[in-house]
Amino acid sequence: MLRERRTAADAETASAALGSVLGAGRITTGGERFTYVQESLVDDGISITRIASSGTDVRAETTGSPDLAVVLVRRGAATLRRGTDEVDLGEGDLGLLPTSESTELRWDSATVDVFSFPLSSLARLLGTERRALRLHAPTLVPQSASLATYWRHLATNMTFPVLNDPELYQRDLLRGGLVDALIAATVETFALSDAAEEEVTGDREAVRQAVAFMRERLGDQISVARIALAAGLSVRGLQLVFQRELESTPVAHLRRLRLERARSALSVPDTAATVGSVAARVGYTNVGRFSAHYRDQYGEMPSRTLQQARAAAPPAAPPASAR
Repeated sequence: MLRERRTAADAETASAALGSVLGAGRITTGGERFTYVQESLVDDGISITRIASSGTDVRAETTGSPDLAVVLVRRGAATLRRGTDEVDLGEGDLGLLPTSESTELRWDSATVDVFSFPLSSLARLLGTERRALRLHAPTLVPQSASLATYWRHLATNMTFPVLNDPELYQRDLLRGGLVDALIAATVETFALSDAAEEEVTGDREAVRQAVAFMRERLGDQISVARIALAAGLSVRGLQLVFQRELESTPVAHLRRLRLERARSALSVPDTAATVGSVAARVGYTNVGRFSAHYRDQYGEMPSRTLQQARAAAPPAAPPASAR
């Protein structure tokens, strides 16, 4: 973990400091009384930089950073602009600084945290490591308040403590899992995707392949990543085509298929069928979770479906020796 602190009283020195964490960057200011303090934590998978600056009409311009960055306003207010898109950010608000695009962050006196992620980490998470990632960033602000709240929770209550505690930082699994979780939260919060998959036209065929793969393995513990691989897409690409074609998610659709097969088995049961055996047959390892999902889907417990099916079944014929 590299820790770095830089201070500046002029725009040129501040620009050099900003460029050290965001690649090509430039600071300008409209007033003479200007202060700039930049403190950074730099890790392989993430860099966190706190910028505390005072002055008037301070502008931080990025001209195509190699990293994706999220800005969290700690104190004051700022305005974020990309082309004709412009958003105002208050305390606690989040804004996105996309890669390879020119953006401008403007404030008077403010403190902001900048979380930077290398594209290689995003490509690994999106499943596009085998080709160049062209990041599609449709929005500069979170899609919803819930996603923004979740992102802030991960960043401030979990990631910061781990990176600042030497004992916790040495736990590679813990540190790596948290960084991956924050990257995943960034992808979902700002609806990031690979531009190549935004342009895919074979959505129906990809969905057909994914659903066929699901049906063949309803009893297995299959991950979304395996389903995406079977459909020839990244995880994010799979989510996109399911939303476009089915207005659902891969996980929700897989659950529905499992419950449909379970209902069929419970409605025409064999003599040895139990709720537990049917649950296991469709990939559930926890009967309580299966029962809860089943009740939400069909309005009754699976045991009730089984009882009704057995009550409606014709009585079994007596064995030939008893006739």
